[in-house]
Amino acid sequence: MLIRAATHLSAMIVSCLLSALVTVAMLSAQWALSMLSDSAVLVLELLVAVIALSLVRWLIQRADALAQLVGTVRRGSPQESQADRVLARFRVADNTLSSLWVVFSLPAIAGFFLVDSHTAMYLHAALLVLAISGAIVLGNRLDTLRNLRGYATDFGRKAP
Repeated sequence: MLIRAATHLSAMIVSCLLSALVTVAMLSAQWALSMLSDSAVLVLELLVAVIALSLVRWLIQRADALAQLVGTVRRGSPQESQADRVLARFRVADNTLSSLWVVFSLPAIAGFFLVDSHTAMYLHAALLVLAISGAIVLGNRLDTLRNLRGYATDFGRKAP
């Protein structure tokens, strides 16, 4: 029990450090590219949004593929360890999506201060709306697949 608590604490510390590192890296890249042009900042934001949302989509697909392979498992059955792997994959996808909200909120706000022209500001706002919409759609897809496969974790594992 103590080892599990220490593992979770160290994972949280590493996650916080990585979040801070990614946020600072994104802010630094935005600031450096803002000296070149507004279009460079917008291209960076577009690439980061596409890569981040593609990563979450890939994690969701992997979790769903494993959930289809394992199926729904009853507590105490020999396949329970495989079901725990499915839950872990869904949790990784969910944690990654949640981390993206935290990590990229500050660079999204900073983008409004770094661009100079009105056109670039409108494009930044449109890109921000598209990225938020994509994250919401992926979150809903994750919840739908988790419920569909029988791995909803609101109050523990739900078996039919």
